[in-house]
Amino acid sequence: MNSIFLIIGIIYFFGFLLTLITILLEKIYKNKLNIIPKEYKDIYVLLPALKEQKIVTSTIDWFKQVQYKGKIKFVIITTQKEEMEYKNKKIKTPTTNQVVNKYLKQIKDERFIHYHYPKIHGNKSSQMNFAIKLIQKNYKPDSKKTYISVFDFDSQPELNTFDMLNKVSLLKNNPDAINQVPLCIKNYYECSKNKIIMLLYAMHHLIRSCSIEKFKLLLSSLSNLKIPQYCMGACMHLKMSTLLENDYFPIFVDDLTLGYRMSIKGNRFAYLPTYNYSLIPNKLLDYCNSATLIFKGISTYLTEIKNTKKHLWGKIKMFTAGTGNIIVFTIIPWMLVVYYIYSIVTKNLNFTFYLCFSIPYLWCIASYIIIKINKIKDKKINSFLAFIISPIWFVFRPIGFLMYFKKLLLSKITKKDIVYKKTER
Repeated sequence: MNSIFLIIGIIYFFGFLLTLITILLEKIYKNKLNIIPKEYKDIYVLLPALKEQKIVTSTIDWFKQVQYKGKIKFVIITTQKEEMEYKNKKIKTPTTNQVVNKYLKQIKDERFIHYHYPKIHGNKSSQMNFAIKLIQKNYKPDSKKTYISVFDFDSQPELNTFDMLNKVSLLKNNPDAINQVPLCIKNYYECSKNKIIMLLYAMHHLIRSCSIEKFKLLLSSLSNLKIPQYCMGACMHLKMSTLLENDYFPIFVDDLTLGYRMSIKGNRFAYLPTYNYSLIPNKLLDYCNSATLIFKGISTYLTEIKNTKKHLWGKIKMFTAGTGNIIVFTIIPWMLVVYYIYSIVTKNLNFTFYLCFSIPYLWCIASYIIIKINKIKDKKINSFLAFIISPIWFVFRPIGFLMYFKKLLLSKITKKDIVYKKTER
C-alpha cells in the first residue's frame, strides 16, 4: 500500500514541476513565433450567450478593442430558450437578446454580428452550429483558411490573441485545433477578500491548466507528437474544415467530446501562447454545478471510442488518457485524504506521507507564481490562509462526479433527461 501512495506522490509532484517547466517551454515557443505574417486567416469568433445581461456591455467592449489585420467577425448568439423562460416567469428584466440588440446599435461596429437561435430546445452546441450554418450561407468562407474561435461569454482574452493565432497557424501549417489555456483568476482579487475556499479552487485549477493542459499542448507544438487532448470550451480555435469534417460541435458537450473525437482520429493540436482570463465561481455550489457538467463531458470518451471506426491506436491512447482522467478526478483525491488521516492517527509519518502531504502545498506555490507572473493582485493574508488549508480541496474535488452520478441514476429511474443548471453571474 505504501508503494502505491509513493507512486501517486511522485506523479503528483510532477504537477508542481511541470507547471514551472511550462514557463521555460513557453518562452522557447514564443521565440519560434517571432515571425511576420504574409497572410491572415479569416476568423469568426463565436460568443454563445444565455442569461448574460449583466456582462453584455463589458464583453462587447473588451472584444471591441481587438485590432486584427485580417477579416474577423464577433458572432454573438442568443437563444429563444431564454426568451421563453423570461416570458413564463413574467420577469420584466430585458433579455440578453434585447440588451445585445440595443448595445450593438449604439456602438455601430460592423465586426459584430448578432444571431438569435430560434428554438427553445437545444444548448450551447445547438446555438453555435446554427451560427456556423448562417456564416456559411451569408459569408461563404474558405473553410480551409478559416478558423472558428469559441469563447465563454465572460472571457477576456489577451488583445493580441488573434494575431498570435494567425502566427501559430502559419508556423504549424494550419493545425486542426489551436487551444488557448484558460486561467481561472479573472476575479481573484475580489475572491481574495472573503472567499478562501474559492481561492483554493483557483490555485488547484491552475495546476491542471498548466501542468496537464498547457504542457501537453506545448509538447505537441514543439514536436510532432500527437497526444490525446480535449478542446477548451472557454477558448478553443478550430480550423473550419476540420470542424465540418467532425460533424460540427457535438450536441451535448462541445469541447471535451469534440477534442476526444479529434484525438482519436489523429487531428493536430497546437498551443496558443496568450491567456484567456475567466471567472472563479462565486461559490462552492456554482463550482459543483459546473463540475457536474464537466464530468458528463469527461465520460463521453467511451462513447467516442465506441462510435469511431478504424483508428485503433487512437482509441487505445484515448482510452488510457480518459480512464486516467476519471481516476485522477474521482478516486485518488479521497484516497489521499484517507491516507493523511490514517498516517496521522497511526503516527506512520514516513517519507511517503510527507511527500503526499506536501503535494497540495507545492501546487499552491507553483500556482501563486503563475498568478504573480500574470500580475494578479490579491489580499495576501487570505491567499496564505487558502495555502494553509490546501489539503482539504481533495475532499471537494470529486463532488462534481457524485452529483453527476446522482443525476444520472435519477434520470434512469425517472426516465427523464438530466437537467444541468446554468451558473448565474
